[in-house]
Amino acid sequence: MKIVKKFVALVAVFAIILTAFAACAPKKGNATPINNPEDFYGHKIAVQSGTTSFELVTKWNEERGDKDAITIQPYQKVTECFSELKLGRVDAVFVDSVVAEFYTSGSDKASYKRVWLDSDVEPIAIALRKDRTKLGATIDAVLDSLYFDGKLKEIALKEIGSDMTDGIRQVTSAPTIPTDFASELKEAGVLHVGYELGYPPMEYTLDDAKTKVGFDVALADEIAKLLGLKVVFHDTDWNGIRPALEKGEFDCIISTFSINAERQAKYYLTKPYINQAQCIIVLADNKVTEAETTTAPSNSSSSDTNTSATTVPTNTSDSSAPSDSTASTAPSATPTGAQ
Repeated sequence: MKIVKKFVALVAVFAIILTAFAACAPKKGNATPINNPEDFYGHKIAVQSGTTSFELVTKWNEERGDKDAITIQPYQKVTECFSELKLGRVDAVFVDSVVAEFYTSGSDKASYKRVWLDSDVEPIAIALRKDRTKLGATIDAVLDSLYFDGKLKEIALKEIGSDMTDGIRQVTSAPTIPTDFASELKEAGVLHVGYELGYPPMEYTLDDAKTKVGFDVALADEIAKLLGLKVVFHDTDWNGIRPALEKGEFDCIISTFSINAERQAKYYLTKPYINQAQCIIVLADNKVTEAETTTAPSNSSSSDTNTSATTVPTNTSDSSAPSDSTASTAPSATPTGAQ
């Protein structure tokens, strides 16, 4: 009889342990394929830390009162986001459309596909310190000149594969470029440019790991050439690039720097030189990983498609998006965290 009682007691204890273990064990990921941001909940989403993409998914979690509603996987480099997606460690990459274009149309295009593109564009500017007004105005005039003579379009077609500059500026005649900017340079005769190398197709290295290429690299070279300056690049982690500018470590940031009200209040921003938008990239088969995540909470309903709004955009999936959208909506097949 005592033996039976002991056995029953052991079974009860074992059952309690199993129940506790099951309660603590993480739930499996959401099996819903990802087609828009509303599908993020319960999934692992890769973003580059410090970018607009990171800020948006973090805000969406905060608005739901659950910091783990979307399992955010931040990485220092956007290239890491795509490597992790390819390895099946995350379910999607939330990223600038210019970067998405590089991965979905390049040599590895069979691995990825874009399933959603925001209808609201993010204008991209060159950023300077607030007190560098003369240098800023000069760079803006140079951008107008490059736009007027078609050089900006030429760079876009070569480095990105599509003209993301179309309609971005209204320039009807060749501008006069100011010459009173020299006193605001960090170093005489040199334009020091901050960027984050490793953000294709805007700034990255070729397979030799030495040759620097990309839209922003070519743009900085053209600006320096028109101003009769030598250009020196400063590869800076994105999380530290704005503090470095504020400290005067370089003259400007030419690195897919998106315009928003907060940044306009803090920095001198040129007029936009390209448009881009937020988008979602998944593996070509759009299969969900077995990553351990929290259960997805019920989605809130919203018709707001502005990524600066307080709710998740409910834009249509990219399968219905035109392949040649103009800048008045979202750029077609084109990057961010803009950054």
